[in-house]
Amino acid sequence: MVGGSCATTARGVGCRDIFAPGADAGFRALFAAHQRDSASAETARRLLAAGYELDVSDDLARVRAPTAVIHREGDRAVPLAEGQRLAAGIDGASMTVLPGRAHVPFAGDVDALVDAIRQGLGLPPVKRRFEPAHTPRQMEVAALVSEGLSNRQIAERLVITERSAESHVERIRGRLDFRSRAQIAAWYVATRP
Repeated sequence: MVGGSCATTARGVGCRDIFAPGADAGFRALFAAHQRDSASAETARRLLAAGYELDVSDDLARVRAPTAVIHREGDRAVPLAEGQRLAAGIDGASMTVLPGRAHVPFAGDVDALVDAIRQGLGLPPVKRRFEPAHTPRQMEVAALVSEGLSNRQIAERLVITERSAESHVERIRGRLDFRSRAQIAAWYVATRP
């Protein structure tokens, strides 16, 4: 990867396949759009190369703060060995290896990641509340919201009225105490396997 690019390769592998393998189609589409909108291909390539060329090995011994290194075992963007090397170089650092392949923290098993972060901070695990139940139709609507579809487009896709689509979106927002469609999209992408 050093000096390389995450642009889609001849084998069809792109950044989203490296940073969030296994993510659902909605997340993958949003991630790819975010990448395209954030920087030119050349700027993205240079930033990625610069990130991979950084070496803080000589500075690790000077870290005095309690440190928890958390790494997913199958991370394709940064190999587990790099996380282990980081933890080994910081006196007293703890190392937590989580299952999964996603590099992006909000993809994959987010609950396990949050608990590992809280443990590293000396805090107890989060007491999770039960997620509000949604109807199968509301889940279909949430999936389409995560793809960026408008109420009109959702209505056309599901063969319902635009008002029905709007009502489903409002019910989802109300149950989750969200203020925007973007929050629905982020919730849907983050909670779907």
